[in-house]
Amino acid sequence: MAVNIGIFCDAFRPENKAVAIRLYYLAEAFQKKGFNVVVQTSTRNASDSKLNVRHNIFNAPSNEGSNLARLLGEVLLGTEMFFRVLFSRYDLVLISSPPFVASCMGSWAAKIRGTPYIFDVRDEYPEVFISAGLISEKSMIGRMLLLIEKLAYRNALIVTTVTEGICKRIDEKLKTQNRAVLLRNGFDGDLFMPSAEKEKMFSIIFHGNIGKFQDPELILKIARKAHAENLAIQFNVIGWGNNDDMLKKEIPPNVRYLGKVDYNKIPALISKAHLGISFRSDDLISKNSFPVKIYEYIGVGLPVMVTPRSEAGDFVEKNQMGFQFDPDDMDGIFNKIQSLHADHSKLSVLAQHVVSIRSDFSRQSLSEKFVNHVVAQWNQLSPRKV
Repeated sequence: MAVNIGIFCDAFRPENKAVAIRLYYLAEAFQKKGFNVVVQTSTRNASDSKLNVRHNIFNAPSNEGSNLARLLGEVLLGTEMFFRVLFSRYDLVLISSPPFVASCMGSWAAKIRGTPYIFDVRDEYPEVFISAGLISEKSMIGRMLLLIEKLAYRNALIVTTVTEGICKRIDEKLKTQNRAVLLRNGFDGDLFMPSAEKEKMFSIIFHGNIGKFQDPELILKIARKAHAENLAIQFNVIGWGNNDDMLKKEIPPNVRYLGKVDYNKIPALISKAHLGISFRSDDLISKNSFPVKIYEYIGVGLPVMVTPRSEAGDFVEKNQMGFQFDPDDMDGIFNKIQSLHADHSKLSVLAQHVVSIRSDFSRQSLSEKFVNHVVAQWNQLSPRKV
């Protein structure tokens, strides 16, 4: 008899959020391994001919809403998740966070029912709340949320997360070693492919959410300097968010802001560029993050430029995929772009190397490896083997 696994998430395909794609390929990998998979999601139009997808009553809270509205949304979704897990007949559940409060409520229900669960951490909460100044870690609410976070990790069969830095900090919080398992986001290997066709003008691409931790101002500063120096460089920006106002105003003539673009069209657009950029603000969250866009640049064979100096920047440098800079080192960033523009052979060597190792970072490959790890853990836990 197959093992029944329930996957609880805020978003699922066809949404173009990173979590939606990440969990789609996880669900597919579990099913290929012989699990009976049920996906429980807030995405209303989520469906798949191969997977059993069910829809939540309550929507996931929007990042664009007020703090009070977001909290209310999390509690409503969390209450629904709590009862769905508590009265389910799953042998194993996977709970994806954020939404943090809702996910913790789901893990609480799994603990009460005695159902083993995998806790998938995509962003560090409540640290995001603390970094944004919404709560103090020394306040009663802050201490309570930090305790809830530890309990969610401690009671899980497996804790998985997206960066080595978060893995390390989870281990530090729990005072353990190798408790957290790294599961990188990766890129969708069915969509993101290298292209021999490139734009005629040297082009630099940014794509993705343009939220609080992104740095569109740096893109505009570099573009203005390139325009002043009469460099034939085109800057293309794809995405939208609560930090995109300056891109909607007067921008340099060498910047093209495309706004929100359908996810399925993004691979073709970015594959024609020469260099991918991920410019983020200089803060702890950015230094510990690994933006999905970097994997997607890798997927189409683009060298990458990253700010700030971070785990993501260390990764691209170590793997000879690109460069990292401090956000305030505008001269260093501009000089590197100018150098690559002047000598395309340098960029070509980098791009060839990216293409040669890109397959290791597809979501399909990463998901398959992770599911094999889950099977090993499950087989140790239960006499009912997979």
